Amino acid sequence: MKSMTKSRFKAAGASLLTVALIAGCSGGGNEPAETSTSKPEDGGTKKEPTAISIIQPDLGRVWKADNPGTKELEARTNVKLNVSMHPNNDFTSKYNVLAASGDIPDISRLSAFDYQNFADQGLFLDLTDYIDEYGPNLKKAIPAELWELTKYKGKQFVIPYENTAGKEVPVVRQDWLETLGLNMPTNLDEFEAMLRAFTFDDPDKNGNNDTYGLGVTNTYSESFMPIFGAYGIAPGFIGGSTPMPSYLKEDGSTIVPVAVSPEYKEAITYIKRLWDAKVIDPEIFTIKADQAQQKAAQGKIGYFNAWWSIAPQQLVMQLKMNEIVPEAKWEPILPALTGPEGKSGMFSFGNIGASVAISAKSKNPEEAIKFLDYLATEEGWELARFGIKDTHYTSATAPRTPEGQKAYDEKWLDPLSQIVSRVDLVDKASNASEDPVQIENNRFINAAAGYKLYADIFYGIPHTDEYKMYGADVAKFEEEMIIKFITGAESLDKWDSYVESWKKKGGQTVFDASIKKYNELKGTQVVSGIN
Repeated sequence: MKSMTKSRFKAAGASLLTVALIAGCSGGGNEPAETSTSKPEDGGTKKEPTAISIIQPDLGRVWKADNPGTKELEARTNVKLNVSMHPNNDFTSKYNVLAASGDIPDISRLSAFDYQNFADQGLFLDLTDYIDEYGPNLKKAIPAELWELTKYKGKQFVIPYENTAGKEVPVVRQDWLETLGLNMPTNLDEFEAMLRAFTFDDPDKNGNNDTYGLGVTNTYSESFMPIFGAYGIAPGFIGGSTPMPSYLKEDGSTIVPVAVSPEYKEAITYIKRLWDAKVIDPEIFTIKADQAQQKAAQGKIGYFNAWWSIAPQQLVMQLKMNEIVPEAKWEPILPALTGPEGKSGMFSFGNIGASVAISAKSKNPEEAIKFLDYLATEEGWELARFGIKDTHYTSATAPRTPEGQKAYDEKWLDPLSQIVSRVDLVDKASNASEDPVQIENNRFINAAAGYKLYADIFYGIPHTDEYKMYGADVAKFEEEMIIKFITGAESLDKWDSYVESWKKKGGQTVFDASIKKYNELKGTQVVSGIN
């Protein structure tokens, strides 16, 4: 028998070129688009640096006060930064405390639409006029539709960070497939057969019953994501920040919340079959991040779905998987698994990856916008991402120098990277890269971006008061019940009872309010698909 331990995990991958590591900065001259802001503005007498404070999640990075790249950014833009970084899983609680006090740093890096939770408190500056006057490069670099999508009650409180909507990729041990004489699975039946073989047919040929087909390196809901996609839905992350993941039916007029949809029940029924067959790692609902990734790196699981960077970077590069298991090779599942009706796809993370707000109390909002505008230039983007040219890198398409790679591995080189989106430069550098590491990363990046993506119909819709009141409780109930249904602690025969409880706990109230808000903002007349 295989043992069960405790743990749970939520992770985001890191990349050389494309993961959205967000930080904040400010300062520097007001120049035309795509120009440097490093020249003094007063006829040659350099002004004293402007002090700018920033708060951000660490996103796997550490702050180093004497980072030469940061020092160069400060010098070019004539600012002095005071940066406060907090662990990802603690950031929201820390920020809530600051927001409640009304005293926030000059620049706040927030998750996609979290600014909507604070905009009514008067914390943030309306940036419309500031962007027009001080942010020509920002305005040029960020698509107009993203500015429009991030408006709140007609005001522009944040600078949007353009995101690549496809971020996750299901991967399998290709070497196990070859050892067992299996092909890459294309549908749910073949997927189940593969998981059974990975679990019971000794794919690592060590003579021990010590492997599982389906495992986890991030949240369990991520590993199940391609299964939900095969039924045409994407519940997203259980307990996430979306108002209530929902989809528009083919009639074009009816919206259904995923968590109580017939497709959701079908997907859970399939997952329960996998659980009952004992091909799922029994630790999947409890295992912690480091333990989960160590287990994968030690060759104990054959499939997982997670952020694209987990396999090539976390497992292979950081945890040295190929030193532990030399023959290990992770391969994306392409195309995505199809379900009984031929559907397939993955969760869409949407095209807003983060947002940057300026405090309404900032003494130097113009300087903050100017600095962010500098980061929207190619020069600023490279400096924030790669460090000092000819010290940390030679070009955006070449491997880092040894010094640059060491700094990157130590996680202090680029904490201020990608606060401003330049998707065009990211794609250009990534696709033309001569770096073997980036070339390997591209296999997973391109796979993640290539799946059909299921978007939440409520994406970008501001949180309603009803969501703020009941959303957390509803999400908690959904998470409790999916685990109970899969493990058999609760029979799926009680599905109707689950739906009624979901409604009573606030699900119906939140959903109805979300539809009302959607219709108000979109000028539509869609109706609820549940009674």
